[in-house]
Amino acid sequence: MWIVRWIFWILVLFVIIIFVTQNVEFLKDAHTLEFLFWKTSSPLPMWVIMFISFAVGILIWLIGSIFKLLQLKSEVRKVSKENVALKKELDTLRNIPLDEDTDIDDTIGQDIL
Repeated sequence: MWIVRWIFWILVLFVIIIFVTQNVEFLKDAHTLEFLFWKTSSPLPMWVIMFISFAVGILIWLIGSIFKLLQLKSEVRKVSKENVALKKELDTLRNIPLDEDTDIDDTIGQDIL
């Protein structure tokens, strides 16, 4: 499975390289960046705009991952507490003495004789 993943990422990298080489002139051109009420004061090269977009995407992913990590840690703590409680219950049930019902055994022995 790891080899399929490596081949996939090599193909993605290859496609990105082809895209960049075919659009070099576009990447050199300067563009203004606008977002809601904010606008860049001077035009930026396209590669800077792409880098900023990539960095913002990474930050959004990081924030989402932190929340997911905290959620999973909370779930692990809850399941661990439940596991400890179930182990204690199991230990108490194991320590209960067994009561043998002798009435059944007596009737079985009398039927055989």
